[in-house]
Amino acid sequence: MNRLFQKLKYKFGRYAINNLALHITMIFTVGYVLLMTPVGSMLYSEWLAFYPYQVLHGQIWRIFTAVLFPPISSASILWAAISLFLYYNFASFVERTMGEFEFNIYFFGSLLIGEIGAIISYLITGINYPYLPIYTHFAIVMAFAIMYPDASLLLMFVIPIKAKWIAIAEAAVYIYNFIMGGIITKISIAAAFIPVVIFFVMSYGGGNGNIISNMKFRMKQRKRQKEWRDQWR
Repeated sequence: MNRLFQKLKYKFGRYAINNLALHITMIFTVGYVLLMTPVGSMLYSEWLAFYPYQVLHGQIWRIFTAVLFPPISSASILWAAISLFLYYNFASFVERTMGEFEFNIYFFGSLLIGEIGAIISYLITGINYPYLPIYTHFAIVMAFAIMYPDASLLLMFVIPIKAKWIAIAEAAVYIYNFIMGGIITKISIAAAFIPVVIFFVMSYGGGNGNIISNMKFRMKQRKRQKEWRDQWR
């Protein structure tokens, strides 16, 4: 797997979207503004959401426009703004540590797995469920927790808690929803977790994959830069 990934990066790395964390946060902002109005919600559902039947009958743009669905659909503009700001911070940390090409694969791979799963579900059941990439968005938090398990975050902006405990709680919620949810929920969660599991194995499973090698190098580099700056203060 590591050798295959390195070949893919060598061949397609130049096509990676630079600063993807910022771009997808801006896309989510557009999606939130769209979904907060009845007309926008209808437009998304009728023409932009990923419905397997419509995609298989020529509306292939839905493969890409499905990503407009934001990680939060709160009616509160303030809460949505805070959520998008937090998402950008998590995603940008993950992108800088993981690498641009790796982050592109991590994000779009999860999205594509979910869409393929939705098509397979439709072909088996005949039910045209929409695929909403909610769990794909929150998989970014899981990646952050793997990279920085002891990082302290402020829960509700007051209570300090380590990232690893948030990830464990999130995983528990996902497992519960997977057991209790319907087929499309199971597909969405599986699609989000497959990249997380692959990344975790490459990080802690004894592999020397390019992702983790780059990640460790960047973390050490930032630590040396911080130590150098601190000695001149």
